[in-house]
Amino acid sequence: MFELRGVDKRFDAVVALNNASLNVKPGEVHALLGSNGSGKSTMIKILAGLVNPNAGEILIDGSPVEIRNGYDSRKLGIATAFQDLSLIPTMSVRDNILLGNEPKNALGLVDQRASDEIISRLLERFQIDCDPDDYVQTLMPSTQTMLEVAKAVALKPRLLLLDEVTAALHYDEIQVLFSVMRELKEEGIAMVYVTHRMNEVFEVCDRTTIMRSGESVITGPMDDFSLDDIVYYMTGQRPDKSKKDVVHSHSDGGREIVLDVKNLSIFPKVHDISLRAHKGEIVGIGGLQGQGQPELIRAILGAIRYEEGEIIYDGEPSTFKLPSKAVKNGMGFISGERNREAVFPARTVLENILAGKVAKGKTFAYMPAKANRSFAQSAVDKYNIVIGSLNHPASSLSGGNQQKLVVARWIAMQPKLLLLDDPTRGVDIHSRLEIHEILKECANDGMTILISSSESEELLSLCDVIYVFYEGCVSAQLTGENKTPEKLVAAMMGMSEDHEIVSTMEAKA
Repeated sequence: MFELRGVDKRFDAVVALNNASLNVKPGEVHALLGSNGSGKSTMIKILAGLVNPNAGEILIDGSPVEIRNGYDSRKLGIATAFQDLSLIPTMSVRDNILLGNEPKNALGLVDQRASDEIISRLLERFQIDCDPDDYVQTLMPSTQTMLEVAKAVALKPRLLLLDEVTAALHYDEIQVLFSVMRELKEEGIAMVYVTHRMNEVFEVCDRTTIMRSGESVITGPMDDFSLDDIVYYMTGQRPDKSKKDVVHSHSDGGREIVLDVKNLSIFPKVHDISLRAHKGEIVGIGGLQGQGQPELIRAILGAIRYEEGEIIYDGEPSTFKLPSKAVKNGMGFISGERNREAVFPARTVLENILAGKVAKGKTFAYMPAKANRSFAQSAVDKYNIVIGSLNHPASSLSGGNQQKLVVARWIAMQPKLLLLDDPTRGVDIHSRLEIHEILKECANDGMTILISSSESEELLSLCDVIYVFYEGCVSAQLTGENKTPEKLVAAMMGMSEDHEIVSTMEAKA
């Protein structure tokens, strides 16, 4: 058994863990749940040797051990697959997986034949379609994530830590991963599984520990918890179901068309896409990852060019060649890739919130310091962003609070059209519901929202109409009574209502 007992961890004045505990049994998948900032990542980093606790014990099979670094962790039989990948982009698949763990021959040299056998078995087990000599940077993000897990499994650990590994995976890849996890369970390997996707927790996990504010609130079998129970222990509050029934008008009659995309094609992902978004409407884009959703969002924003078709925004043909021009004309953009496209981690909370205001304002315009702080503080208060100070760097915030920071930046600008690309990826369920309520309120106030999401439940609960993408085409448009989980999944898989596969060539014709 692996156990953390009475662990404390502080980063200056921030208490990350307070008397936290975790115990994981051999042959079980243990879900580690909690809101962003609850201490989950710190627990994982302590076991991985990346962070040293200020107090507490780490025990393996009842005996105290010390984990001072990654080498200690690996020596004790612990391997970690990180959400922020530990792969080296400029190295091959083979070298990444075997780095520091290369099989040696009698002369102490790398045994190439044994290396090839190990890589071949791993790629086959995880159903990864790539060449061992391919550079990691040339592979799809989902393939890289599968390699991250395969690399950890290759170490033959006693304890496998899986930190948000399904966030970038397609549905079929998740099922392959779950199959491997079940095999590892049969082999007696303990696993800690961190995720914000509750359906996965109920599908694959045996027990759970739920954290709140750095403390371990409760541990027990998954069968003892409902979704409402999990939300309660994560937040200290029962879900307010009365807030979920925000009603939007689904009738198109008489409403202003804010966005009209006509026969848009973007090589090589998007083929002849058409969709409309009316004032005060939440329009969803669904589909498996890699079907052209990000490309469409960025083409509307002016970040990438399109080959054919037309985009009509606010009654006029869109000629935006830069996102800054779109922002000045009333568009906002929230990305789920907050580290790459949304947050300025080294800049302060104040500067991050003001970034949208600066982009929309006039060049060299004077911005009074007092008004700026008031603007930023009101956004922090309104959207319940947990910060130390407006002057602290954005990197000091938890992932969920960073994402709420980005939401606050753009909602405060009151855009006419808000574009969102998987905005709640990697965000805990409580913060996700908060973001949903913000978007519903904005739509009721007349804002038009176009949201792409990898979460089917999010699209079904939030959107008035859903356009489903399959191989770069619209395979279905779901609204009203047709907006059901079964029809959404069927359209995502390219199936018609009678579950026949839709011909992609017919769709493109």
